Amino acid sequence: MKNIFKGSLQGYLCEDCLEVISDVEVLLYLPNTRETSPTHASNNPKEAFHLVTKEEAQQREGLLLYRKRTDSNGNFEIEIDEKYIGSDFDVDFICGSVPPKHIKPRGNQQVQFHMTTISMRAELAQQAQNENARWTYIIAHKWWCYIRGYFFDAWVICGHLMNCKTNTPIANAKVTAMDADFLTDDNLGSDTTDANGHFRIDYSSADFKKTFLSPWINVETDPGFPLTFQSGPDVYFKAELGGTTLINETKDDARKNVGYCLCLKLCSEVTVGDPDETFPSAWTGIGNAFSSSFGVNSYDFDADGYAGSGKHVLFSNIRLTGQAALKSASQKPIEYRFRVSDTTAPNNVASLPESNFTKIVGIYPNLFVPSIVSKLTRKVFSFILNDIFVYSDQSDFDAEGWFDVNHAIERTLISVGLTPADLSLYNIIEEDTLITINTAALTSAPNVPNSINAGQPIPAGNKIPVEKFAIRFEIREVINKPANIFGAIGGNGKTLNSVIMNNNPIYRKLAIAELESNLCSPISGTLHAKYTVYHPHLSSCSMHLNNNSHSVERDISDGIIPLSGNTNPAVTERTNNSSQLNNPPNDMTRCTYALKLYSGTRKHTGDFGDSDGSSPLEQLFFYDI
Repeated sequence: MKNIFKGSLQGYLCEDCLEVISDVEVLLYLPNTRETSPTHASNNPKEAFHLVTKEEAQQREGLLLYRKRTDSNGNFEIEIDEKYIGSDFDVDFICGSVPPKHIKPRGNQQVQFHMTTISMRAELAQQAQNENARWTYIIAHKWWCYIRGYFFDAWVICGHLMNCKTNTPIANAKVTAMDADFLTDDNLGSDTTDANGHFRIDYSSADFKKTFLSPWINVETDPGFPLTFQSGPDVYFKAELGGTTLINETKDDARKNVGYCLCLKLCSEVTVGDPDETFPSAWTGIGNAFSSSFGVNSYDFDADGYAGSGKHVLFSNIRLTGQAALKSASQKPIEYRFRVSDTTAPNNVASLPESNFTKIVGIYPNLFVPSIVSKLTRKVFSFILNDIFVYSDQSDFDAEGWFDVNHAIERTLISVGLTPADLSLYNIIEEDTLITINTAALTSAPNVPNSINAGQPIPAGNKIPVEKFAIRFEIREVINKPANIFGAIGGNGKTLNSVIMNNNPIYRKLAIAELESNLCSPISGTLHAKYTVYHPHLSSCSMHLNNNSHSVERDISDGIIPLSGNTNPAVTERTNNSSQLNNPPNDMTRCTYALKLYSGTRKHTGDFGDSDGSSPLEQLFFYDI
């Protein structure tokens, strides 16, 4: 069987702007020393990300074994000879161009960078367990922006255009970046926003160093007196949609002397909606991370009810997000509610019947959680009560679970000593939270009993079942509530047929076999760990050994662990009754040691991941020679 090492190279432009690095050469070297630990490469200066000098490259020529160019997706595959499977590899890349225009470096000289050191055996083992697994290296934005700008004169702006009031993205708008100069402002470029309001503008220094003598003399000048010369542009923006101005900044708004990568969010006060939509009301997401729809995007739910590309499951308190108008065009109040069903269906089929949704937020015990649903900001600044946060409350629900944010606002005004009439003094900023719910009120699976020992597999009868629920959003215009007269609102009936939830802790046990007879005695010779790690939505598992002086510092790899970034629902457990920790007599010194077991789950609130398991389970022992 061929040993194919699959990898991918990417680079951050910003925290939320990532690009694949295509058409560069990836190099695999044997390391200069065999004592390096790939997991802790940052502790070794030779393993830290750095520019490789010509002298260093020449010294390592004899250690170069493989080279492969990345494809258009930044991916590469290298066949590893059997005799090098047990080797560590230094991973470098030669950058001869950068996306998206693949311009050549200054002086047309290719530059080489060292990224990290990896254990080939561990990488191939992980990829053998999951055919979709791929070693991925993402270059930090401080490095990737520097490489692009310094060596290739490639500058970039990554941003989002949002509605100021609802924080919803504005799609199909033309965004133009301008550079404020002394005489004539430079147009750096334009882009059209996508469905997420995202835009990207690529440019070079030639675009902002234009003068009336260009192209013979190019220099960046700042507007105004005294005349100054800076290295970066002073950037401001224009944006329009269908002839309507959304953003109209001037050079007075310019961001001064920006760097190679500028990342920002632009905010428009103009409400953007389809012409046939009377009410811009919708349930659109769960927290900031996930949409409330089935789809193929990294933030969508799949057919089975997993959230996002990481196949997350929901736990704890989750924010059901979107936007809902306060009143209709005829100034009638708008109410909405959320209902939950224990009956589920795949997310890629028709919505479940309304009659299945029997658990109503605000009615079902402990399901509702108070949260900020709106914000009031004074139209004219005041030192007193300039900003008022509106929290949802149980009293804002009627007997059928309909939530009225108008009631919440009036109640809040009265609570701070104002009256409902004072609302005219404020602008209303709708928070994206519609309702927050407590998933623990829905889940009921029992935890794994604590009687299962380290190294013992979890019995089938003690394994935690996957719990699914369906969520339905309903919204209406209140015309005459006592007479039960209501109007239809767009977005009513939005349903997620399957949402997986879990509130069980991860089950972990760790022991050292040689300590089981006497926990207080020093131990020697060959040592063996026993461990059991289980969760129905297991994400990761690793084990680390070190002594007090850190002269011994290594991760344990036994073919079962490590596990990292797992998204396979079938992989729920990592158990070993005899994991060898050392090879006497030369790889452990006489000292006190700590064996640490780390683990993680795919639980997520939509805003934050689960920290359960991130603090290690630890075994201390004294090793004698």
